[in-house]
Amino acid sequence: MRLSTELAARPWRAPSGLWTAGVRLYAPARFCPESERDAEPHASVRSFKRLRDALAKEYRRCAAHVFAGAAGIAVRALAPLLRHKSLDPPAVVISPDGRFAVCLVSGHWGGGNALTRHIARLVGACPVITTASDAHEDAVALDIFLRDAGVRIVDWDELPRAQASLLEGNSLRLWDPCRVLPEVLPPGLKHECCHEEFVLEAPQGHPHAPAVAVHWRLLPRRASLLRCAAPCLFVGLGCRKNTPREAVLEAIEVCFETNGLQPRAIAALATVTEKSREPALVHAAKSLELPVLDFAAKTLARCASPNPSTAAGRRFGQPPFSVCEAAALTAAGKGGRLVLPKVKIAGRLTMAVALGVQGRLEDM
Repeated sequence: MRLSTELAARPWRAPSGLWTAGVRLYAPARFCPESERDAEPHASVRSFKRLRDALAKEYRRCAAHVFAGAAGIAVRALAPLLRHKSLDPPAVVISPDGRFAVCLVSGHWGGGNALTRHIARLVGACPVITTASDAHEDAVALDIFLRDAGVRIVDWDELPRAQASLLEGNSLRLWDPCRVLPEVLPPGLKHECCHEEFVLEAPQGHPHAPAVAVHWRLLPRRASLLRCAAPCLFVGLGCRKNTPREAVLEAIEVCFETNGLQPRAIAALATVTEKSREPALVHAAKSLELPVLDFAAKTLARCASPNPSTAAGRRFGQPPFSVCEAAALTAAGKGGRLVLPKVKIAGRLTMAVALGVQGRLEDM
C-alpha cells in the first residue's frame, strides 16, 4: 500500500513518454479480508488464487509490474509470458524486507532499470541493476541511444554482439548517410562513411566485426550488422469503400519489398479525411502500430503531384488530384519528396510513399 501511495504521488514516466495513470494492487486471496475476496475491478485490492493465472490476464495490459516477495516466484510466473525485450513490460521485484529492488526484465528498452531506481528512491531500498551497460558507469547502452535518437532496431539478434563490442572497448562502425543520429556520438561509435550506396565492408582480417547501419531503405542482411530503420517514410493511401481488411497490409509488404524500402521506416499512414476510418486502413495502422494522418480533400488538391486523378477530383468536388501522392507528400512536410509514385493495386487501392525531411534528416 505504501508503494501504491508513493507512486500515485510521484508517478513513473515510461519510455513512451506516458506517465503511469494509476496503480492496481493484487494480493493472494488468503491475505485479503473476506469482504475483498473475488472483489469487483474497482476494489482497492484485487485478490487472486494463483499468481500465474492473474498475471497471464494482466501482463500485457499494464505498463509495468512490481512484485513484493521472492524473485523465484515472479520469474516462474513471468517466464511463459515473455516474448521479446522490445515488447515485454518491465518487471521489478522488491525483497520481502523492502531492502532491495531488483529489475528482472526489460531493463533498457522497457525502462525497467529507471523504474527500479525510482521505486528504490520511493521506499528507501537499494536498486539492483544487472544490465552490463548500466553496471559500468562509462558504458554505452546502445539500444537506449538508438531509441532516444528516434531510430528503430530491425535486427534485435545482432544487438548483443554490437553492445558487447562497445563494452569490450572496441570501436563500432556506423553507416548513417542520412545523418539521423546526433552529431555527437557516444564513445566507441565511429562514422565509417557517408556514401549513399551501402558500402560498409568489414575491416580486413575481421570479417565478423560488428557494425551499425541506419537508413530508410531495405538494406541487405549481413552477419554482425545491426540494421536500424530511420522512421521517415509516409505511406499515402487511397481506397475504394469496403476494401478487404488485409489489402493495405499486403500492398505495403509487396510494394516495399519490390522497391527496396524498409517497412520499419514507416512513420505514418496518410489519406483523405473521408477514408481515414476505412476498416482496411484502420487494421493496417493497428497491426503496424502507426498513426493515420488524414487531410481535407481541399488541402490535398492544393498539393502538386505527378499523377493527378480526374475521378478523385470529381469524387471530392475538387480539381484533379492524387489522394495517395498528395497525402504522402503532405504528411512528409516541407521538403518531402516521393520515393514511390502512385501504384494501383487490384483496381481498389492506390499507394504512394514520400520521404520526410525532419530534424537532421537530409534529402538523399
